Amino acid sequence: MTVFLKAARVIGDLDDEFYRDERQRDVWNEASAVGFQLTQWVALAAAALLPWLAGRPGAWTAIGILVAWFIVSIVTQLYARQRDVDLYATAKLWRPRSAAAAALYLVGVVGIFLRLHYDSEPFENDLATWAGRITGAAVALALLGGGFAWNRRRTRRRRAEEDARDALEP
Repeated sequence: MTVFLKAARVIGDLDDEFYRDERQRDVWNEASAVGFQLTQWVALAAAALLPWLAGRPGAWTAIGILVAWFIVSIVTQLYARQRDVDLYATAKLWRPRSAAAAALYLVGVVGIFLRLHYDSEPFENDLATWAGRITGAAVALALLGGGFAWNRRRTRRRRAEEDARDALEP
């Protein structure tokens, strides 16, 4: 067992007698998933609203919230991967809820950027600024398209491997 998994067992108190009962463990895992998702949504909503409603202090607070949100998300995925569960191989990633979460995240990031960068000076609209915005948007869209294509290939490959495995089983 890796150091990461040992630390996760301690943080999650996974060796408690409570987990020995199968039904309790299943219900608690579902409840934890609901709590985790609710925490994710609250963090994204707070980070999206704070820069717009509370100015610069809200922007700094939103950065802290997004950093915590990111760390918790990554640790959750790493734990699953350490236990041989790959979210990206089995889950349909771009659903309406994923798009809503991405939109909240982007509203927060844009709000943070505008509050911290432009709060003391006017929002510039010269030709070079617009060229940078358009170039950045094009690069972001290209990366997003590449990510979608990569995910589709990965999903097709996983399904083909599963079909091949199923064909070999009696």
